[in-house]
Amino acid sequence: MGESDEGVAPRQSWRWLRPFLPKRLQPALRGLRKRWQRLFLKLEEPYRSVFPYTQVHAVRQRNLVRLAESIDREQVPGDIVECGVLDGGSAALMAWSTRGSLPTRAVHLFDAWEGLPPTTAHDGAAASVWAGEVVGSPVRVARVMKALGVEPSRIRIHRGWFDQVFPTVDVRPVALLHIDCDFFMPTRLCLEKWYPCLSPGGYAQFDDYEAFSGCRKAVDEFLGAHPELKIETVVHHATAYFIRKPR
Repeated sequence: MGESDEGVAPRQSWRWLRPFLPKRLQPALRGLRKRWQRLFLKLEEPYRSVFPYTQVHAVRQRNLVRLAESIDREQVPGDIVECGVLDGGSAALMAWSTRGSLPTRAVHLFDAWEGLPPTTAHDGAAASVWAGEVVGSPVRVARVMKALGVEPSRIRIHRGWFDQVFPTVDVRPVALLHIDCDFFMPTRLCLEKWYPCLSPGGYAQFDDYEAFSGCRKAVDEFLGAHPELKIETVVHHATAYFIRKPR
């Protein structure tokens, strides 16, 4: 993998407490914690409204907005797809940023909302503690969309594990793809399914390229099979990683 057998994964906070908390409470507890944190932050809109609904770093949030505005400005055809939705904050940013699109862009959201899937050997032992964790809520997705004034008719919810749901869905073309699913196998499934649907000039951003070695491995393998692509970065205290399909 390019790393030790342990792999790379973020440190898990409150690990000792997690076994005692029902996973269905994770979204509400995470929202309460982030609302408390927000009291001490100076955030402009729409980032203030989405803060309790996302774990995506602020640098990557802002780059998603930039890419969303770019596909509108350059009239890249297609919808928006997000794989790994959690509570909908990053999806709401992309929807909000394209609210004036003509024709209207649908926002397709893929998540099982049952936490992360099991890891594989490609992810390393360090990632295994995250399996079954990070449970999101489609109810909170609807709430943040409403907070940003996103029309409900634009939102398409596709609930289930990627390997089961992807074969049942055909979304073409796609202008902006956000992959936020942490591990090797779901990242590879996303690239195999959605890159062929991506419009020329469209973008794919990877939230976990730096955080999880399984995600990085899946992306690097994909780039190795597509020499016409290169990963691009925006760096400001943290890094946003994305690719653009050639025109």
